[in-house]
Amino acid sequence: ASQCGPPVSRSRSTQKRQHVPAWRHWFRWSLGAALGAGAIWLVFQAAGGLGDVGHALAHTNLWWLLPAAGFEALAYLFSGVRLRRLAGADAVLTVASATALELVVNGLGLLTPASPAEGLAFATAELRRRGLSGRRIALTLGFTQWFSFRIFYLAGALNLLFMLATRDLPVDATWPLVVAPLVLLLLAVTAVLANRRGTAERLGVVVGVLRFWKPRPSLAERRAAGARFHADAMSVIGPPRRRVQLALLSLGSLLSDVACLWFLLIAVGAHVDPDVALLAVGAGAVAASVPLVPGGIGVVEAVIPALIHWYGPALGAALAGTLLYRAVGTFFPAAAGAVSLVALRTNRRHAAT
Repeated sequence: ASQCGPPVSRSRSTQKRQHVPAWRHWFRWSLGAALGAGAIWLVFQAAGGLGDVGHALAHTNLWWLLPAAGFEALAYLFSGVRLRRLAGADAVLTVASATALELVVNGLGLLTPASPAEGLAFATAELRRRGLSGRRIALTLGFTQWFSFRIFYLAGALNLLFMLATRDLPVDATWPLVVAPLVLLLLAVTAVLANRRGTAERLGVVVGVLRFWKPRPSLAERRAAGARFHADAMSVIGPPRRRVQLALLSLGSLLSDVACLWFLLIAVGAHVDPDVALLAVGAGAVAASVPLVPGGIGVVEAVIPALIHWYGPALGAALAGTLLYRAVGTFFPAAAGAVSLVALRTNRRHAAT
C-alpha cells in the first residue's frame, strides 16, 4: 500500500502499538529464560545429574563433529540458494550474501527478544538496499517460510506414517494415524487452491471487508487487487519446474539439519535410525515455538532427549547429543549471524560512501 500512494498518517493508537517499550521485550526474554532453565534442570535430574551427561560428553568421538558441522552449514547454504532464487535477478544478491541473511534471520533472529522480528527487519532493509520493492520483499520472505513449513510438515507426516508401519511411537498411535493423512490432504488442497487466481480474488474480497478502518473499495476493485497479488506471487515462484527446485532446496535444508543431529548422536554413543532423528528434529521444532522461551531453550532440551531415550539410548547420552546439537545447530549459527550482521552493515556503509 505504501507504494501505491502518498504516506498516510497513522493514528496515535497505532503508533503506541508499534513503539513497545524495550523493557517488555527483555522481561519476556528473561521470563522465558527462567522457564527454560527450569526445564533444563528437570531433564538433568532425570538424566542422573551432570555426571552421566558429562561422561557422555567427555567420551565424545570428535571425528563425528566434522560431518555434523558440515551438514548444518549445508542446511544454511540450501536456504541461502532458495532465498536468492526467490529474490530474483533484479536483486544484487549473491549466494554468500543470501546465506548470510539466512544466518541473521534463522540463526541470530531466533534468539532475539522479539524473535524473529529483528532478523526479518534487517533482512527487509538489506533486500531493499539491493533493489527489491517492498511488495517483492514481502513475497520473497513469505514464500521462504511457505516452502520451509510445507516441506517440514510433508516430511514429518510421511515419516510418521513410516514409523507407524515399522515401529512403536512414544504416544498413542491413534492421533498420528489421523493427523498424518489429514496433514497430507491439507497440503494437497492448499497447493491446488493457492495456484488458482480465483482463490486470490476471493481472499481480496474478504480482506477488503475485514479492513474496516479504511474506506471499503468496490467489489471489482477488491477482486482486481487479489488478481494482482496472485500475478505477483506467481512471478516470484515461477513455473512448476522452478517450484520443484525450491521445494527440493527446502527438503535439502531440512534433511541436512536432521543429518547434523544424527551424526552428533553417533558421536556420543546414542545410536538411532535416521527416521528417529527426523522425528526428534520435528518435535524439537515444535517445542522451539513455545511462547516466552527464546529459541525453545530448555524445552527443546527436554523433548528431544526424552524421545530419543524412548528408542533405546541412555537418557544421559541422548541429552549430551542434544546439547551438542543445540550448540552446532542453534548457538553457532546465531554467532555466525551476528558476524554476518556486522559484515553486511559494514558493506552497506561502504556502498553508501
